[in-house]
Parts: sequence; C-alpha cells; structure tokens
Amino acid sequence: MPETTSSRFPVQTLGTGALSLLAFAGALGLGGLGPVAATAHASPAIDGTRNLSMGNATRGSSGGTNAAIINPAGISYWQQFAIEPIYQYDVQRRTHGMGVFIADSLNTPRFALALGYVFLRGDPNLIYNDLGERQQLSLVHFGHEVSGVLSVTAVPNWLYIGIKPKWQYISLRYLDADGTAQDFNPKHNAFGLDTSIAINFLDYVRVAVVGYNLVGARPPAWTEDGAIELEGVDTDVVPTFNPEGIRRLSDYPLSVGHGVAVFPLRSPNFSLNVDATYDFTSYWESDDKHTRVTVNAGGEFVAGPVPIRVGGWWDGRGPGGGDDRGYVSAGLGFIKPAPLGGVGVDVGAGFAQQVTGSSQAKLDTIFSFNLGIRMRPNL
Repeated sequence: MPETTSSRFPVQTLGTGALSLLAFAGALGLGGLGPVAATAHASPAIDGTRNLSMGNATRGSSGGTNAAIINPAGISYWQQFAIEPIYQYDVQRRTHGMGVFIADSLNTPRFALALGYVFLRGDPNLIYNDLGERQQLSLVHFGHEVSGVLSVTAVPNWLYIGIKPKWQYISLRYLDADGTAQDFNPKHNAFGLDTSIAINFLDYVRVAVVGYNLVGARPPAWTEDGAIELEGVDTDVVPTFNPEGIRRLSDYPLSVGHGVAVFPLRSPNFSLNVDATYDFTSYWESDDKHTRVTVNAGGEFVAGPVPIRVGGWWDGRGPGGGDDRGYVSAGLGFIKPAPLGGVGVDVGAGFAQQVTGSSQAKLDTIFSFNLGIRMRPNL
C-alpha cells in the first residue's frame, strides 16, 4: 500500500538512495555468478500476500514490494521505502517459500529500485508401481532467486517502464537405491529477465503488460508422454505417479501477463482488478503448442487500517478441459503509514483454495504471510 493517499500527492523526500543503489548493484553482481542460459508467474515460491489474496490480479494496482514480485514498473506507483519479509506454503506440493524484498522510490520521482531474494524448499513424493507393488520415492525441490528491479517514470503520472534482471537456480533431486543423489530433471542455473510497461489514466484506471522469463525459461519437470526414467531406481515399469506431488507446470515459464485496475474513488484504497496470463512453456511440448491461460480477478477495500482483499482465478492447463482448475482467495492486513521521520508497518495474511479441478489431484491450498516495514526518512 502507498504511503500517500494517492499517486497525485507524492512524498517529496530524498534519501535512502545509496542503500537502494547498493542493493541493486548487489542483485546484478549475484546474477553474474550463474551462467547465462537460454514465470505465467514471476517466482515458483512466492506470490506476495496481497497478490495471492487478490487472485494475482494485481498488475495494475500493486506498488512497492508487491510490484517487485509481479510488475516491475509498478514500484514507481507510490513513493515509499519498504522492507518486507514474506512466507508462503503450498500444502499440495509441500513447498515452503521464503523471501525478502526491499523497494525504494523515495530517492527521485523518475527512478525506483528494488532488490529481492527468494528461497524455495519442497518435499514432494513420487508414487509408482514396481512389478505390481506400490512404491514411494521422496524428492527435494530446492531453489534460490536473486533479483533487482529498475522502474522508470517515463512520463510523470502517465507512463512507467520496468526491468527485472534475476539469477535463478532450481533443482529437483532424489536418492537412488545406492543413496546417490540423482536429478529428476536437469538443474536450472540461469540468468532471467522480466520487463513491463504500465499506463495510468488520470488515477482512475491503470493498465499494465508484463513479460516474464524472456530469457531463462525452464521446461516442466514432466509431461504426459509417459517417458519417465528414474536413474538408479530398480524398476522394470514406467512409473505411474501422483500429479499432485510433483509440480506439472514450469517453474520459470516464458509468459506474458496483462492487467487492468480500476479505482472508482480515484484512490488506491479501493480497486477492482482483472488480469490474464499466457504461459508458452508448460504445455508447449505437444504438437498443437498449447498455451496455458489463466484469468484472474480481485478487489481490495481499505477500511481504516485494515485492507480487505478477495479474488480468484481460472487456470486453463492442458489441451483438454480435464486439467483445468479454479481457485478462490482472500486476505486481511493491518497498515500503519510511516509518519515523516518515522516507521510504519504493513502486516498481511492470505490464502488461496482450489475449488474445481482434476479428480486425480487433491485440492490445493496455499497460505501466505508478510510483515512489511515502511520508512519515511526526514532528510
């Protein structure tokens, strides 16, 4: 949430720029440690509490640390300095996501910077049949992501442009019969890049378009062709495995998202949002080059210090309708704006629940929590 009541009344406070520049430089430096290789979402571990609570339909309305996750251009929407730790847990995939983001748009009205780090740890299980006997194989899904964001206000209060270089590492491994670690699919150690553009129409409507993983996209861990090989596992049959255990979608798909946010009161305290994303990686191994489409909707109303958030989305997965899923989401928070020379907070909790989908999978549940610290130096 913004420190000001509207983007029309920015806080003209200088300072914290050195910290922001060091953070951004650190992100670029860490990104250079990984070799360059050729998200419908930004990160497989973290959605952001506000983003998740509103069905990830927030590309047009997210600012600050939330925008650093879903729309790089959006960190310029509000002038603030924020530090925000986030935790997220996906029950179905038994996956923990932890991250911390720093966003600074106070230094200059033209430029805003952010730095992010995300850690992922999951413990999915693979169920397969070995000569008629049911077997279970435990895997470890592990990852790091370091990102830097630069947002430019190209035309004040009208046009914003964002770029997000990042280093991303993901592995999915298991122990074979001899206790040797094996890759379920090749490790992903790559440089990635997200870009975005956003347009503001008189503070009533914002439109945003984001390209995710324009470089550094990753194929999914498995497909429906049945050609699953487990190196070092003594089995004479193709495994039949539980689709809810191992993520079917690409961790880092080449994708495009766009969103429209409407502010009926011309204030960020009340917004209605509709987004859509197009994943060109997860199901493109098929002959018809199927594009996974999601349609997202959400709203937020801030009643005093308490933001109330609701949303949901439809996830069109495989070429047929049998894999499609529907989700609902909601969340609450507490916001204390930072006074001049002081500190404020932004605490939030949210969840998403799968309500429709394939009968082969357990219905998915995702929880997210954040504790944001807002600063407004008097310099």
